[in-house]
Amino acid sequence: MRDTLQTLWSAFGKYRWHVAALVLFSILSPLLEGIGINAVVPLISFFIGGGGAATDFITRTIQGLFSFFHIPFSFRYLLAFIFFLFVVRAISVVAFGYIKGWIGADFLGRESEDVLRRTLRSSWSFSLKQKIGMMHNTLVRDVQQTGGLLGSVAQTIQSFSGFLMYLLVAINISPVMTIYTIGGGAVLLFLLRPLVRRARRIGHQTAGVEKQFAQFLNEHIIGMKSIKAAGAERFAIAKGVAHIRLLRHLSIRQSLASTLGSSFFQPSAVVLVVVLFLLTYHDPSFSIISFAASLYLIQKIFTYLESGQNSMQSIGSLLPYVKNIAAFKRDLDLHKESAEGGWPFSFTKALVFKDVSFSYHERKKVLDKVFFSITAGETVGLIGPSGAGKTSIADLLLRLFKPNAGTILLDDIPSEFIALQEWRTHIGYVSQDVFLLNDTIKENIKFYNEALTREDIERATKQANIYDFVMGLPEGFATITGDRGVMLSGGQRQRIALARALAGRPKLLILDEATSALDHESEKLIHESIRALHGTMTVFIIAHRPSTVAEADTILVLSRGHIVERGTPQELLQNSNSYFYKMQNA
Repeated sequence: MRDTLQTLWSAFGKYRWHVAALVLFSILSPLLEGIGINAVVPLISFFIGGGGAATDFITRTIQGLFSFFHIPFSFRYLLAFIFFLFVVRAISVVAFGYIKGWIGADFLGRESEDVLRRTLRSSWSFSLKQKIGMMHNTLVRDVQQTGGLLGSVAQTIQSFSGFLMYLLVAINISPVMTIYTIGGGAVLLFLLRPLVRRARRIGHQTAGVEKQFAQFLNEHIIGMKSIKAAGAERFAIAKGVAHIRLLRHLSIRQSLASTLGSSFFQPSAVVLVVVLFLLTYHDPSFSIISFAASLYLIQKIFTYLESGQNSMQSIGSLLPYVKNIAAFKRDLDLHKESAEGGWPFSFTKALVFKDVSFSYHERKKVLDKVFFSITAGETVGLIGPSGAGKTSIADLLLRLFKPNAGTILLDDIPSEFIALQEWRTHIGYVSQDVFLLNDTIKENIKFYNEALTREDIERATKQANIYDFVMGLPEGFATITGDRGVMLSGGQRQRIALARALAGRPKLLILDEATSALDHESEKLIHESIRALHGTMTVFIIAHRPSTVAEADTILVLSRGHIVERGTPQELLQNSNSYFYKMQNA
């Protein structure tokens, strides 16, 4: 119980005053209805000629209220009073529903924003370890279910507040009948406690299976072409169906637990009514009017007990989602990228890797005391065999990772002294795996940079040798690229990505195997773009093909985490033992 309350407080503590208002209205609504039902007893007494005699505390209180305001205690005014109570009750019900809906909508919006913000600001090293399907499920499904939990909590508050208020009114009318009702309700709730624990266990299992299925869907939708090419549809379907059937099984078990909890209340209420009638019928003080009012109140009491039981089971099934979100947010906070640094990004001299070492998970070093410099305005090529650590250098330049040792200096300023956003804003990056939004060409080039003008976009597309192609399309820059750019060829996607990188006028342009998967014509067009940038922008080219870096000012050769060669293309070609020479003549 304590763990449940702590979890709920951590999730909804900021809405404590709104929850307090919910409690207030959830008490007010049944209290007003209960008083109204209680007032029906003297009202009927008036109708049958009994004079509306005050026989209980609430009736005497109403009579005193009428006397205070000098209103006759008569059938007409009592009927108007009851009508007024139910109107105010209706208003309180609307207020309760509005506050509940507002909290739910506000929580869902704020929580979604919070988790999205934390996710995008987490470190790349953390993101690499996550399964994309499970992250998507956490960001969408878990947040939605957590929002649903708030509704269950509100329903629980309403149910047990209503239970308490109707109970008090019932005690006022018939204490004996109410005591029997309390005893029967307590026994019933005790017997149904295992169902709440069962619902929580099933909810925990369901949350885990949903994440596995989300991961399965994400992987297999992205890799559908490979699945079809391998003729593996039947086996993929079988694996997916296994997840679906397990989810269906858990859903049925959850529904059964909920149905079992509800099914006991109505029969129990009927049995209790019969017992109460048999116990009180022969009592000299027995009144059929009071008995009828008590029966109505008992029915309401059991209705609220049933609602409360269902809400508690719902809370039990939804708590695992709240805990998943909380754990995920803690992980995101632990792996948040540091945005510290106040120095401006000034690249007028050189960018230096000074004895930089780097490794993943304390394994074998990927880079070991790497030292090189890139002079402003220079074009530098980095080549080497697969696994040498070339992409790791690009990632360090983008500050997606931090060196384990050594430092990266920009004009003699350590990179960590410069704010991360400031750093990345001045660096353009084009990788082999191009990421395009399912949006227009214009929006893919802008890529959330609202400061870019139409002229900036056109200039960048001309620099990337894609302007003529875009203008030749029926819708020009308004052309939709499709999911992951499927409506375009590989070369076209790559040149749009290059235009995106150039649009912001970066001080440093990094091309990470940007032409390795392209046809000769597309590669030629990108080479022309790079050649035109020579001397106007610092360019760092990572490549396998020697032709890609043949016109660089300096070529670096990386092997087994070390820079083993450096020089101009002409100098390296004069050395027959050079890696560049061997690749050029392979």
